[in-house]
Amino acid sequence: MKKIMNSENGMALVEILISIAVVLILFSAATMSILNSQFLASYSRHKTQAMYVAQQLLEAQRRQTFVAASSSTTAAVTLDTYVNFTGTAITTVANLDAYRNQVTVEIDWVEQMLAGKKTMKEFYSVNIANDPVPN
Repeated sequence: MKKIMNSENGMALVEILISIAVVLILFSAATMSILNSQFLASYSRHKTQAMYVAQQLLEAQRRQTFVAASSSTTAAVTLDTYVNFTGTAITTVANLDAYRNQVTVEIDWVEQMLAGKKTMKEFYSVNIANDPVPN
């Protein structure tokens, strides 16, 4: 009896399993990369809109008559008209002295993430001086 020993028996199965594992790892990495870039694009769009809304609120406060008093207002704002995405704007006016106010706008919104939702916050601030001529 002649025995033929072939050392490659079963190697095809191992090679196929290893190649499937490598493809799955690469596929999951590519999928995570795509999902992460979609989140970053959404976050960037909403952050830009938040900055625009804050700028409008700061300019509206600047156009008002100077009052040496502190106040705070809260309002719902639209951050993305494409999907009717809203957030909250909190405008705070703090009296620094008789001639200056500090206006701070905080924009909050909830961003959808892979693992759930996260509240995002952006803060913008400006000092307004008492000017006899309206700004």
